[in-house]
Amino acid sequence: MPTKDGFTTLSPDEALQVLIDGNKAFLAGEDSDPPIGVQRRLELAKGQSPFCAYVTCSDSRVPPELLFGRGLGELFIIRNAGNTVGTAAMGSIEYAVAILKVPLVVVMGHESCGAVDAARQVIEENARFPGAIDDMIHPILPAALSVRDREGKIDLDDAVHENVRRVVERLRKESDPILLEPQ
Repeated sequence: MPTKDGFTTLSPDEALQVLIDGNKAFLAGEDSDPPIGVQRRLELAKGQSPFCAYVTCSDSRVPPELLFGRGLGELFIIRNAGNTVGTAAMGSIEYAVAILKVPLVVVMGHESCGAVDAARQVIEENARFPGAIDDMIHPILPAALSVRDREGKIDLDDAVHENVRRVVERLRKESDPILLEPQ
């Protein structure tokens, strides 16, 4: 599916399929050979043309390039604990779509997310965290609250899914219309 010039001509569905295929290969234990050599680095020095804006957690266990068998310059990655979207992340996503013309935006949560678990701890245990951690997890609290059961307990997997759903909803409602317009 990649073109000689990269992935810029992919439709959103084709871009998603590239990710799915890469993840299947990763899960099957197949070695990927992503373009990371000298020639690729020289090409990227002239400019980038990623095929996906990828919002994910900064957790070191979920590196998108490895999980999806991608190389340098293919994913425009926005990472922060809990894959939330504040001003900097929103601007980065809009830049990827408006300027770099990425055809696909993906928001990915993951199992055992520490940021979502911290939000759970704040709600269930009245936990507090040092520095800016409390502020960082504040956007995740509504997701965790919304999946609380009758006993006040929060299933972490449910909270992770709800957090992703809310981030996607925020992108649809609060971003520049460029994210919703076909490119």
